[in-house]
Amino acid sequence: MAPTVVFDLDKVLLGGDASTLFLHGRLRQAPGRAVPLVLASPVLLLGAALPQTRPLGARLMTRLAVTRGDVDGIAAAYREVLTVKPEAAVAEAIACLRSHERAGDTVVVATGCEETLARGFLTAIGLGHLDVVGSAATVPVRRAMGGSKVSMLIDRGHPPPWAAVYSDSASDLPLFSGTPRPVLVNAGERAARRVERTLGRRPETLTWR
Repeated sequence: MAPTVVFDLDKVLLGGDASTLFLHGRLRQAPGRAVPLVLASPVLLLGAALPQTRPLGARLMTRLAVTRGDVDGIAAAYREVLTVKPEAAVAEAIACLRSHERAGDTVVVATGCEETLARGFLTAIGLGHLDVVGSAATVPVRRAMGGSKVSMLIDRGHPPPWAAVYSDSASDLPLFSGTPRPVLVNAGERAARRVERTLGRRPETLTWR
């Protein structure tokens, strides 16, 4: 069985926030779509402010903004914004991911981002074939964060140990605990020390732009 490598999305493969980038792209495509988004903004802002409801807010946002097939419509919005912000697709991270694929590794993206939104971004950058484990806009919401991200990976057939885990945050310590190669991306010394204190060894650190 091929080794599995796990990548986070925001601030690893995607420079910034997936929801914000999607909105920029969609409004560049169709400024008229701003009207329903503005009308729904109190609900969207409330959803974004609460971690428990953030995936539901993201799902509502994409439903209001996209009139055709979810993933294809979301991918089109990302492609639009990437024409003016190409750096939002982190080239070094994508190159690293592809090198793992060439080596025969199974690559999975595990992210706190709402899953359909994450799939749209990956489709836009030519990685739509990857398995994605993201937050589910169900009731109750299932957040792919910390320990729950581990549970969701297991449920999807990707149990530890993972050959490597790439994340920007010490909040992914439960994932780092399941790999011999924890890789902390674009994070500060404080985060590296926190991971080291928990694991008993220092994580590999990378700076990707």
